[in-house]
Amino acid sequence: MKLTAENVRAIGTFLSSYHSDLSYIDNFQKHKKKHITTAEYVLENKGMFKTFINEFRVARNIPLGNTHLVLNETMFWISSNSADDVDGFAYHLNKKNVTTEKKIMTSLASKILFLNNPWILLPFDNLAKKSLKQRSNRYEDYLPKMHSYRNEKESEIEQMLSTVNKHVKIIEQDFKHLEDIKIIRQNRFVDKLLWSGGKF
Repeated sequence: MKLTAENVRAIGTFLSSYHSDLSYIDNFQKHKKKHITTAEYVLENKGMFKTFINEFRVARNIPLGNTHLVLNETMFWISSNSADDVDGFAYHLNKKNVTTEKKIMTSLASKILFLNNPWILLPFDNLAKKSLKQRSNRYEDYLPKMHSYRNEKESEIEQMLSTVNKHVKIIEQDFKHLEDIKIIRQNRFVDKLLWSGGKF
């Protein structure tokens, strides 16, 4: 397989963000298991929730002082049978008036719920929509499109990841306790491919 410039950009973005992505996932899982207190988790420290919402560009959607409220609603939501229902969570946040806008913010909801289930969910934004030629803002429309894209490119994805396997293994050394990290790795790379495809 011959790498394209777009492939190389996606690989570079993946490598540069992979450690921090795993840190965010890891700390959310620890918080869920009460190994990190809410008071500690909402601070703007490395790998914590406030830093996550800043880096993933959703902080502007959360009024100053509402970070803990969004986190509380998140923990309530993931304890239900609808934990992976991104569209439902977006509606829930809107109804609770803990975000800055009246519109349903699917991107915000997807980025938060991805921390809870990175084995299934990928963040959803305008670049992913553009890359997949999706018009709606519904996550239920995005998920099957993303899976089709991933299945279609499965062989290419494996080949691209194999070119940086040595570097990926070094990064993953800090997260050996995360379950099924290979699936997380592939999902994070698919996310970067979609990001790259939408941006360029």
